[in-house]
Amino acid sequence: MSEDREVRKIVKGGFRATLALLISIIAIILAFIAYNRTSNQAELNAKIKSLQTKMETMKNETSERLNKVREETTKALKKMGIDLKKDE
Repeated sequence: MSEDREVRKIVKGGFRATLALLISIIAIILAFIAYNRTSNQAELNAKIKSLQTKMETMKNETSERLNKVREETTKALKKMGIDLKKDE
């Protein structure tokens, strides 16, 4: 009988240990999934920043071109005004 009691004492923590092992494996899997999503998010943030810089440069170029067109239009209208006054 003493041998049965010793065996039972060893087996007594078996269920708890198995449950703890399963929970820890699930936690490791969830941590791995979260880590992968974080790394993907960092790549997306880098792409977003590069697109923002491209958009900013395009905006600056467009505004410079628009200002140039405005100046040319202003010069053309002034010339037309001067020519019309000369004709009158």
